[in-house]
Amino acid sequence: MKSRRIINALLFLEAIFVLVSLFTYAHVCGSMGEMEAKCHKTKHIAIVLSIVLILTALIQIAVNKISVNNLISLAQVVLGVVFIILPTVIAPVCKMKTMNCYTTTKPLLIISGIAIVILTVVEFLASLTQVKKA
Repeated sequence: MKSRRIINALLFLEAIFVLVSLFTYAHVCGSMGEMEAKCHKTKHIAIVLSIVLILTALIQIAVNKISVNNLISLAQVVLGVVFIILPTVIAPVCKMKTMNCYTTTKPLLIISGIAIVILTVVEFLASLTQVKKA
């Protein structure tokens, strides 16, 4: 029970970190005349994913029902996987290796996604061991 709250607090902080990073040092390309850069979509999707992660973490902290928490854990794993494939498959960033979106935003999203998946799997396994003990 306590581990679930700690891990979801970490997920909450991870999502806040991604949001702050996207608006500060991990920014993407700005407007390019009439067209938006490819990475502009990546930023918007990452913002939505971060907000969804914040909401799922807060719900999981507040709710004590095992079935709901397991379902939310599954959703958080999916969110983590989407974070990982977002800058490469879903909304690829620019291919130019000197652009900030390639050097900063892409690794930020991939590493954050990996951290989200690891934290969520640990939380899910911890909740399974608590169920077996009960």
